Amino acid sequence: MDSCYPLPGKRINIDETSYFVHGLVHNSPLVSISQDFKDFVRNEFRGYDLICEDGFVNWIENATSFNESSYFKLDKPNLFDIFKVLALMTYSKFIKRNPSSLIQQVQKMKSPEDFYHIREELFKNYPLEPFGMNSLLLKLGNGNLESPKRDIPLCIKRYVYEAKESLKHAKEKSLKELHIIVGCAHELPLEYLLKNQELLNGLKV
Repeated sequence: MDSCYPLPGKRINIDETSYFVHGLVHNSPLVSISQDFKDFVRNEFRGYDLICEDGFVNWIENATSFNESSYFKLDKPNLFDIFKVLALMTYSKFIKRNPSSLIQQVQKMKSPEDFYHIREELFKNYPLEPFGMNSLLLKLGNGNLESPKRDIPLCIKRYVYEAKESLKHAKEKSLKELHIIVGCAHELPLEYLLKNQELLNGLKV
């Protein structure tokens, strides 16, 4: 487990500011996070300067939202989004038949120990960066991070946006320390982008 108080994550030092990227498990069409775990997260981050994905704002009263839904117009679902949710709901019925599945474990997650175990299992499947982002670009025929062709996919745009907004927020508030709360899958891409400022500055969203 990575040591990165108050919860696991990655620490990146830029100039005189420390950025802590915390990948957490959050709600989705397949899972609903228990109030016990939300309360645990709220208590752990009380008193820290935070910026987070929209879905975590209701968990933590002192958090600033990235407002990604508004920026990327994700708050206006289209027919494809509706179909995707319905497909996921159907798939979830089959998942429930397997109590040992990771999704079932997330559904039952209440304690810090539950979270640490689930996080460890998730990170076994995440590719190291920049291979993860570059492999997606390659599959789409969009070049690579250093030389992207056409428009980069939304998931990578979100990583870039979150990294730039984190830097902007810390600068505007003159922070020495900022904690960034995102879904687990965002942690490694954000760490890589924050560590590579020249590359980040060249990517547009």
